Amino acid sequence: MPATKEELKVYNRYEVRVIRPHERQDVVGIYQDVETAKHHRSVLFRAQGIPVVVYDIIKQERVQ
Repeated sequence: MPATKEELKVYNRYEVRVIRPHERQDVVGIYQDVETAKHHRSVLFRAQGIPVVVYDIIKQERVQ
């Protein structure tokens, strides 16, 4: 039986988003825990030098 939307929101809670000036935000990763999401964010920022944020989809806010 497939998971419901609510179950997926809890399971896949943190999104890593790349922010491109004058364009849109792209989701480049979805994670269960904030530590893994922050690690991915730091790797992307060092590799590309563009703004990358972690977004909590349940609280609808950026993670610091």
